[in-house]
Amino acid sequence: MQNPTVLHSSPEDIEQAFYEALEAADLEALMDLWADDEPVVCIHPGGPRVEGYHDIRESWREILSSGVLQIRAVPVHKIVGGMVAVHNLVEQVVISGTRGEPQVLQVNATNVYHKGPLGWKLVIHHASPAMDIEDMEELDEFGEEELGDFDSPPTLH
Repeated sequence: MQNPTVLHSSPEDIEQAFYEALEAADLEALMDLWADDEPVVCIHPGGPRVEGYHDIRESWREILSSGVLQIRAVPVHKIVGGMVAVHNLVEQVVISGTRGEPQVLQVNATNVYHKGPLGWKLVIHHASPAMDIEDMEELDEFGEEELGDFDSPPTLH
């Protein structure tokens, strides 16, 4: 159950608290940010879709058991309505490279916040590895030729 005394007055406030909790490996603070009274979804980079407060908590517990995460969140685009906010950003995650030197990985992330009686709460966190320049060049080199034989995909919305 969440701590009802912590009210986040804006999507930016809760987003800052989210990344601070990750950097501190503070599972309790992290989970206080998630809505526990409505459907929630979390997709970690390269991982499956995790649904429900308790399953999301367990996924973060496993991740944070390795220690703190060094993450710099760089905002890219924000859409804010009266009750919902969608933030798209790039997470720059520092990990140990193969020789022990720090390496920065780029992760594309989307955070969705909902405003309820207890202020803003996180309802969706979706993160996936960003393609680096070499990957994009390789896709351009091989992907366009291969895909050129197909008709345009139908519009889904």
